[in-house]
Amino acid sequence: MRTLGRRLIFIAGVVNLGLLFLLISVIGHVSESRLKMVVVVTVFAAMALETLIIAWLIANQQRVVSDLTTQVLRLSSPKDARRIILPDNHAYADLAQAINMAADELRHQSHVFQRQENELDNLLEYLPVGVIVIDRHRMTQLLNPMAAQLLEINTDPQAHLYTADVRQYDLMTQIETTMRDHNNIRQTLTLHLPTSPRTLEVSTIYTEPRPNHQQVLVLLYDLTEVTQIEQMQLDFVSNASHELKTPLTAIAGFTETLLAGAKDDPEKRDEFLKIIDEQAHQLMDLIEDVLSVSRLQNPVSQTATLTKVDLRKLVDRQLTLQAQSIQRSALRVTNQVPEKAMVETDVTKLEQIIKNLISNAVKYNRSGGDIHIMFTATSQHGWQLSIQDSGYGIAEDQQNRIFERFYRGDPSRTKQRIPGTGLGLAIVQELTTLLKGEVSVKSQLDVGTTMTISFPK
Repeated sequence: MRTLGRRLIFIAGVVNLGLLFLLISVIGHVSESRLKMVVVVTVFAAMALETLIIAWLIANQQRVVSDLTTQVLRLSSPKDARRIILPDNHAYADLAQAINMAADELRHQSHVFQRQENELDNLLEYLPVGVIVIDRHRMTQLLNPMAAQLLEINTDPQAHLYTADVRQYDLMTQIETTMRDHNNIRQTLTLHLPTSPRTLEVSTIYTEPRPNHQQVLVLLYDLTEVTQIEQMQLDFVSNASHELKTPLTAIAGFTETLLAGAKDDPEKRDEFLKIIDEQAHQLMDLIEDVLSVSRLQNPVSQTATLTKVDLRKLVDRQLTLQAQSIQRSALRVTNQVPEKAMVETDVTKLEQIIKNLISNAVKYNRSGGDIHIMFTATSQHGWQLSIQDSGYGIAEDQQNRIFERFYRGDPSRTKQRIPGTGLGLAIVQELTTLLKGEVSVKSQLDVGTTMTISFPK
């Protein structure tokens, strides 16, 4: 703009010099003084008019160019840019249109980028996979909420050394190896965190989005629950195999003994037949647990058929069915459920619940121990049934897991191996939930356990 102004001033100066030379020439050939004065005034008036016109042109051009410059500078922030409007015959009309089109395109691209950035932020916010981006200076540039949750740390939006987030040696070693060798690594790591160990599938990916701008992308996927389920399934297969083999071996062994001649001894025959009967019932219980879990997956089993049930008779029936196990351990059982305690429920499901709870109270009790069965009518016509034993108890850190399928407590607390599949309490909880009730546990090691099922009206 300054160059254009200088050119216009230079042209004005040349024109003015020409007019001066013309004025001098005219004056030299004009004799009358009055005419000379008219010529001088006319020339100076023309020069003044020319100067004003050039000054206006310069000011006008300066304004237009200033607007164009401002608009170009605003292209760095498209949302602040304003359109430049010039007449079609203006010298800068094409340039103004080009700038306006560039501003419109940049504004559009800015909106697209902002929308994509918002979508990416939302994706990272709710993505069930931990994501960490570490640059070549080993600074954490991005860490999503799931990564913070998995590593049990607080998020810091400012760039910082990644070692402030990653404190586990195995994970740090994998990141450094990927950073150094430029190789992607994927492996399963068990990280020891402040609350509990966590099993993660960790992928470290080397990327170079721009030359000399290397970074490592860390993806964390939580396998803790999957690993626990796999382990519980393995434990179940192991337990079920043992539970099947033990009674089958006993049945086969005593059957062979009877066939070999022991059947001729009435006393031995009765003893062996009782053992075979007990082992057969143990097998039936195992199969019943497995079938119960299978039935719970059937949508038909998700409904309850409600009828009036005599709770006292239902409890007495289960105590009768488990009388042999109770007598074998010399347990004292107190059934405090009142006579004619009528409740509205699904009798089949409630019977399975009571059977499993009494079975646990017997199996995990001490020889000569006690079992108390108590009924309580709650407010608004709800009711509770509690089964209390004086057995080994359940460690506090295991109480939140005893309702998981296939889970079995630490056998060291009982000093012996107790038969079971780890399905009994899982079935209790699922059936109680189907009946719109709740099951709770209160236990203390070496004191005993109280299992309570609660139902609304």
